[in-house]
Amino acid sequence: MDSDPKKALRKRMKALLAGMDAAEAARRSTLAGRHFRALSDYATADIVLAFLSMPGEICTETLVEAAMADGKIVAVPRMETSPADGDYIVFIPLPRDYRSWPLDSYGIPEPPADAPVLEPRELGAARVIVATPGLAFDRRGGRLGRGKGYYDRFLARARVDAARYGGNLVACGICYAAQVLDEAPMGEGDQRVDLVVTEEGRA
Repeated sequence: MDSDPKKALRKRMKALLAGMDAAEAARRSTLAGRHFRALSDYATADIVLAFLSMPGEICTETLVEAAMADGKIVAVPRMETSPADGDYIVFIPLPRDYRSWPLDSYGIPEPPADAPVLEPRELGAARVIVATPGLAFDRRGGRLGRGKGYYDRFLARARVDAARYGGNLVACGICYAAQVLDEAPMGEGDQRVDLVVTEEGRA
């Protein structure tokens, strides 16, 4: 038996997601996106930090398109690295023609290196809702990511910036109902989300 509860749960959740029927996954993804857009925190948000889904993730395509149609600034992550900060993510506002961006190894449009970045002060002063990916969540905001810590580090910094610059940041986990557990294993440095939505509504 695997002694690492995070590793074992990641393996189980990846198998669950890989085995989901494509049409059913698309249907549930669309419903989850509608519930996300029904949140009061979405209605008041200036900026939606989303992600472009890779295989084995809830699909955000309809959510992203709808948020852009709603007049929101929609931004997606780009991986960065520096000697001082190590690996981290920044968020790039999506232009209307983002589908013309070069594709990464998963076939997902990838923000170009010269695309403008939302700066910490800009995010910190705004009303922001984060569509936060994860392999598993619980109803108390516990989140299990893929093990790289990108979102944990980002949320920790962004929450400090929101407090400093007077904005408001709400982290909302978005996933399938089958990914919501009684308890997601958490470690030191792991960031909780403020709420979770699935195809069934708020978890």
